[in-house]
This record gives sequence, structure tokens and C-alpha cells, in this order.
Amino acid sequence: MSKGSLDISDILQLVESIPINNKLETRIDAKVPLTNNKVVAERLGINKETISFRDIVNLLITFIKQTSLIEELTLAGTLDNLHKLPYSAQYLLFDFCLAALEGDYLDAKLFLGHAFQILGLSNQINLLLSAIVYTPLSDDKDVRQLLALLALAVQPANAEAYIALYGKEFQKRYQIYLNEIMKFK
Repeated sequence: MSKGSLDISDILQLVESIPINNKLETRIDAKVPLTNNKVVAERLGINKETISFRDIVNLLITFIKQTSLIEELTLAGTLDNLHKLPYSAQYLLFDFCLAALEGDYLDAKLFLGHAFQILGLSNQINLLLSAIVYTPLSDDKDVRQLLALLALAVQPANAEAYIALYGKEFQKRYQIYLNEIMKFK
């Protein structure tokens, strides 16, 4: 990997620098020292002594725009197995993102908990997403973009079929998501 190229494991390792105990224990823009992650930061080309939660969100936004994220977020080699589960990875993460974008933090927490337990999401991505819904941060412009991009990356092919199944409640969430997507296209 060349210096400055983005790698999901490096970005997520930076999450460990941020004080998070489900909830973000600082402001989104507060700079925290990179004591144990200076080498990782240098590999990412960010040569800083400090980093903020927003910096990590923006690194993830850039990464998602460059790659297929679903394969990166789940355990290695599980995509085929995930499709055999009654509830696929795309649905869990997609529903999490839509609930968080709508501001329904209870649903978002439930979907995230299921995604963490069933799919084996890494502790770092779980911490990052937990901070978004437990703090809550989903009104922040950058966080909304991250949630919308994550939803777009994992959107199931038949997401619109949810409207027929779940009616106006899902239609409202789906429309919020579509509006967010339109903001950065």
C-alpha cells in the first residue's frame, strides 16, 4: 500500500484513539492525541499528532467513495454465508443507516446490535456507529453523508419492496435517505 492510500483497517484503528464508551465522550471536532496510532496516521498520509471523530468520519467517507464497503465491514469470506442467513448483511446495515438518518435511535441501536452480533462487525466499526447513535450525531452534515454513503454501499437490490411491506413508516425513512443521496450526487 502506498503512503496516503486509504485502508479500512487503518482508518478503523484510529477509532481506538477517540474516547468512546458507546457514546462519544468528547465533541465531534475535539482533537485527541494519536499516541499509539501515529504510524497508522502516517500510513494514511495524515501526519498529525491529533485527530478528531470528524476526521475519521471524513476518512471513511473518502474510503466508501473508493470501494465496495460491504466486503470490508463483514468478516472475511462471509458474503456467501450472509446470503444464506434469513436476514442479510445489507438489510441490517441498511436499516441501521435509515433509522439513524431519521433520528430513530432506538431502532438504530437495535439494528446495530444485531449487525454486531450476527455479522461479526469489528469492534472499531461498532464503536464508531455506536457513537453516532448514542451521542447522537446524526444531525451533523458529515455524519449524515457517512450514513447515506454506507446505506448506498449496502442497499439491498429490493429495498423499494420494503415500501409495500412496511408502508408509510418505511417510505418516510427511505425518502430521507434518498434526499441525503441527492445532496452529494
